[in-house]
Amino acid sequence: MESDNGRQKILVIDDEANMCHMLSAVLKRAGYSVDTATDGQAGLQQIGQEHYDFILCDIKMPVMGGMDFLRAAGARVGQSTVIMMSAYGSIDAAIEAMKLGAYDYISKPFKPDEVLLTLKKAEERE
Repeated sequence: MESDNGRQKILVIDDEANMCHMLSAVLKRAGYSVDTATDGQAGLQQIGQEHYDFILCDIKMPVMGGMDFLRAAGARVGQSTVIMMSAYGSIDAAIEAMKLGAYDYISKPFKPDEVLLTLKKAEERE
């Protein structure tokens, strides 16, 4: 699904303002429409009001972390492709995220190209 201007919509959920800003800039340059949320709770509110093609979500955040966001979002995520991010990456966390419906898992720090490549793979899968 595309936004009104024909661009795919992405929601970035991360408690680090710098990460939100960097991802937002990179994704907008790549042609995406981007919204941000500072934690899982704010992310739930966003997906309640808007459809997103992709959701990039950090795992470790205050208020509501990424795994809790995935559990709570359930069917509301719908057709959105969820990609989890974490600086505290572990195989167990990646497996749990996939079981909860995430498409992929990216370990921080990452290069912007890694995010774009993961999104491209996800687009081709659809």
